Amino acid sequence: MPLLLLAYIDLGFTQVRQIDSVKTELLDEIVISAQFTPRSEKNSIYKVRVLNKRTISRRASNNLKELLQHELNINLSQNSVFGSSIELQGISKENIKILIDGTPVIGRLNGILDLSQINLANIERLEIIEGPVSVFYGTDAMGGVINLISKKNQKNILDSNFSLYYESINAVNINGHIGYRFGKNIIQLGGSNYRFKGLSTNNASRTLNWEKKNQYFTNFSYTRTTKNLQFQFKNNFSREKLRAMGEPDRQGNIKDKDYYTRRFNNILSMNGKIFRNKFIDVKLSYLDYQRYHNTFDINPITFVSVPASVDNKDDNIVKLNYMGFRTQLGKNDSEKQLNYTVGTDLKIESTKGKRILDKKQTIQTYALFGSINYKLFEGFEIQPAVRYTYNNKYGFLISPAFNSRLKIDNFNSIRFSYAQGFRSPSLKELFLDFHKSAGPYTYVISGNERLKVEKSHSFNLQYSYHRIINKLESIDVEPSVFYNDISGLIALSEMVNFHRYYINIDRFKSLGCKVDFSYKNTKNIAFRTGVALIGRYNKLTENFDSARFLYTPEITSSLSYKIYKLETNLNLFYKYTGKKLGFFVDSGNNLVRTTRDDFSNFDMNVSKSFFTKKLDVSLGVKNIFDVKDIEILNRAGNAHTRDMQLWGRSFFIKTICAF
Repeated sequence: MPLLLLAYIDLGFTQVRQIDSVKTELLDEIVISAQFTPRSEKNSIYKVRVLNKRTISRRASNNLKELLQHELNINLSQNSVFGSSIELQGISKENIKILIDGTPVIGRLNGILDLSQINLANIERLEIIEGPVSVFYGTDAMGGVINLISKKNQKNILDSNFSLYYESINAVNINGHIGYRFGKNIIQLGGSNYRFKGLSTNNASRTLNWEKKNQYFTNFSYTRTTKNLQFQFKNNFSREKLRAMGEPDRQGNIKDKDYYTRRFNNILSMNGKIFRNKFIDVKLSYLDYQRYHNTFDINPITFVSVPASVDNKDDNIVKLNYMGFRTQLGKNDSEKQLNYTVGTDLKIESTKGKRILDKKQTIQTYALFGSINYKLFEGFEIQPAVRYTYNNKYGFLISPAFNSRLKIDNFNSIRFSYAQGFRSPSLKELFLDFHKSAGPYTYVISGNERLKVEKSHSFNLQYSYHRIINKLESIDVEPSVFYNDISGLIALSEMVNFHRYYINIDRFKSLGCKVDFSYKNTKNIAFRTGVALIGRYNKLTENFDSARFLYTPEITSSLSYKIYKLETNLNLFYKYTGKKLGFFVDSGNNLVRTTRDDFSNFDMNVSKSFFTKKLDVSLGVKNIFDVKDIEILNRAGNAHTRDMQLWGRSFFIKTICAF
């Protein structure tokens, strides 16, 4: 459900207190993702995981990838050029929707949305919903939604800060922010630069499997707040240059490539209270994305580079444009038995480039969605919802969902949800037209305009125990289980006559369980631990005698301890990822089992405030166990390949100055 910005203004907090009748002595997180109106996390009908600004700061995270590395039920993978991608509840790539202030992040490459390109300098908090939220967020949300919420308001007339981060892998991150409040208006401006010189964890003589990169980010926003409404214009710009160095081929030729990625996002929004007890959210967005690379021929003796005659910007540039208009009107009164929300979601996506059929293609999507929340009796609410989508390429689609929440007493509650998720074929999957010559042959990879929509059926059950002790301490215990069944997965066909194309062929399932435990003391301590078991469907079991599901265990823990007299914080973060099994069929049509080794990621840092909290300094070490690439072994015990996960142990220092 769209982002409601009024959760950050005084009016919004007053309304939230009226909406949520349960009073708490410890401050609950206010969540806005997939809600009718802003609500406390404990009273949300969806289970929303919140990573707030304090968590982002304690983990010393520069981008989304670094922030999510220690989260339960979340697995990350790394591709040398395409970057880092995410898996949630065993579901990966295109089926995890990433939003910034309720607007999608565009620009996937082979299904991967590089998490390291999502900067956290201006992010206030993260909200994560596991399982399909397609009813409210449309395509790509079968596995879940990650919503990054940026900073919008400020208390002081002038608010500014500057931070400097250095990591021993030759990475530097510089951030600056300034905001000015006058009357009912706020202007905010920020910028960041991240430089990484690259490194290698393999035995290649020349290449770096963690490529050198240089990233720039800017953000601007203007916000005006009236009595009941908030208006905002926001602009974000980012640019990345990534250098991929090549190894000599059989003829001794060497080619390097510079990859450029650019994003230019504009969002105009209005939200707040109208008609006494109704809430409205209107968002108009225009997103522009470009990706291309330039190729260089390298002299194998002098290593002097010259621009290559082929495979440069004009040959491979891909342009994506997204125009979206979204409205939502909702009513949520805790004293009423029936509440509702209705909305529209219109978008136009287009792509240009020589590798696109007819050099340009466009998709139009129109959607209506609605949901009602009905209290059957005190403490028990149900929330059916439905989305009607029309797409000018695949026609119409109806996506239902059902959520419920039973509040047993002030300490115990149960949530159950069923949802039918979907993912529309992307522009690339529909209209790719890629030709590559190799010797006397020409290889073709093409899209398929007859592709159908991927669909899923998902079930989630979660129990929560939340207790406040002595008005200062809280304990949370949250076990949960999930099951996902996805059909019609889009994949590339086998090569026939040097030609491959996209088809609906695959099926995927995942199931699992997890238990989260957390303890908080408002004085000085926060502790969290959890264990999970994720099962991924083995599609080869349909033709071979093998296990139907392949399971991987996970364990995560974090501890934050504050010494008030010294204004010092100690932070520990640990995650264990168990062995991951897999199968492949060899050239002799034999089923071969593979095993990716287990590994642990352990970070530690200490931070201290100086000059009445005007200066914060953090010192820390990441990946204490010095984990690098993870071996994948076949059944005979011979190394089959290596999985990029981490780049080894590193040390960092970070300073933040507030003015």
